[in-house]
Amino acid sequence: MLVLVTGANGHIGANVVRALLVKGHKVRAFVRNNADIRGLEGLQVEYFHGDVMDPSPLAQAAEGCDAIIHLAAVYKTIAKTPEEIVEPAIKGAENVFAAAAKAGIKRVVYTSSVASVGFSYDAQTLRSGDDWNEDPQNPYYIAKTRSEQKAQELAKKHDIHLVVICPAIVLGAYDYRVTPSNQLVMDWINGTGQTYKGGLNLVDVRDVAQAHVEALDKGNCCQRYILGGENIDVKQIGELLKEMTGIKPLYLPFGRSATLLTAKIVEKICKLFGITPPFTYDLVYEVAERYAYYDTSATLKDLQIQPRSAKDALANSIQWLLKTNKIKHSLSGRVSEKFKAYTSD
Repeated sequence: MLVLVTGANGHIGANVVRALLVKGHKVRAFVRNNADIRGLEGLQVEYFHGDVMDPSPLAQAAEGCDAIIHLAAVYKTIAKTPEEIVEPAIKGAENVFAAAAKAGIKRVVYTSSVASVGFSYDAQTLRSGDDWNEDPQNPYYIAKTRSEQKAQELAKKHDIHLVVICPAIVLGAYDYRVTPSNQLVMDWINGTGQTYKGGLNLVDVRDVAQAHVEALDKGNCCQRYILGGENIDVKQIGELLKEMTGIKPLYLPFGRSATLLTAKIVEKICKLFGITPPFTYDLVYEVAERYAYYDTSATLKDLQIQPRSAKDALANSIQWLLKTNKIKHSLSGRVSEKFKAYTSD
């Protein structure tokens, strides 16, 4: 197939492009004019430049393609205004489906997030692709939920076979700008992040990329496939990091109410001094004492993806952070030595 990939230069995008090429597909990479394309260096792709907010270049890029993998999005959890995250997500979805309809493309793989699926308050409850985030507060969570709902609506309107991929915390290589996912690991190692009461799901970016490729000819129309690895307690992640790097992140033992109050105070103080807060109330609202635990059986059954372990995903992230010098200079030698010993065992 000739596949148009929007946001091809991003963390997931660069890995998706690689997976497509390995499978023998041809790739048309849709990127911004000023995009950092280091993740695509040396790859045989055809570049089209534009912004998903602008329908004209997107429509031109779609001409002659067999399918679209839509990845382009603003991936950040702290913003000056919610609109800078929400508007591109919704408008981008509208323009992608309009471009597909105009070009006669009948297959779209749409990258959403578990942010649209939501978290539970009970570690025993696994959410699935049938669940929606009923109470998103953070702009990124709002954007992912609303834009995916829009995509589902547009797929039916234009009679397009839509397969939705909802990745969990995506870790690994070719993340030159450091997404919030890899930044979690970076901050934990560098001592600027803390583990807390709750649970996460870690997934290797290589598995996420493979799922996108498999979705080109597999998957039920309009079904949401959660791409997650292990469901793991956040405190346990800290223990794994100690085992792998020699550094154990600070653990915050507070409950949800105390954590939310702390977030509110920190955000107000940062606003008073005109600095960007390390976390915001709306982000803490999403994750504090909640569990990003998922049932991924549909993904295994339909897309035949068996994700790597949390350890493997973390190792891929640590290796990348060391390679790109994202670990503090004062810690990098110690972390590198410990990590080499760990991976050689």
